[in-house]
Amino acid sequence: MLNRSLSKPNSPDDAAPLSLSSILLVEPDPHIPDSRRLLLGALRHPVLAVSAYTDVCALPGDSNCALVAIGIATNECKASRIAVHARRTWPTAKILLLGSPSENFDDPLYDDAVNPSCNPSGIVESADKLLRARFRRPW
Repeated sequence: MLNRSLSKPNSPDDAAPLSLSSILLVEPDPHIPDSRRLLLGALRHPVLAVSAYTDVCALPGDSNCALVAIGIATNECKASRIAVHARRTWPTAKILLLGSPSENFDDPLYDDAVNPSCNPSGIVESADKLLRARFRRPW
């Protein structure tokens, strides 16, 4: 089921649909999303957290986002399916893997990876870098 709480920084009861400047967090571990939403909320973009591939697929077809952060600690295969769906649905969105992918994980599926257990602030730094790249205008 979609968990739309804390969709705006410092506003746990306000839900917002995905927009061009939204961050989609896909985290299957039920003990982790709250802390990761707070970290990503520091970037001052709405954060929508879901827990599974089916939740991502259930998002409205006209929704859009700038960054998809995918927790891969439990299953790289499921993370790969989410990344493929995100690339098809939001082709300009950046994809950040939260965890250390194995050598077999397909590089074109993601833009960056960070091991959050070693460096939680790395999530914010990497997400910020990807969002800046996403919104940079080519001259």
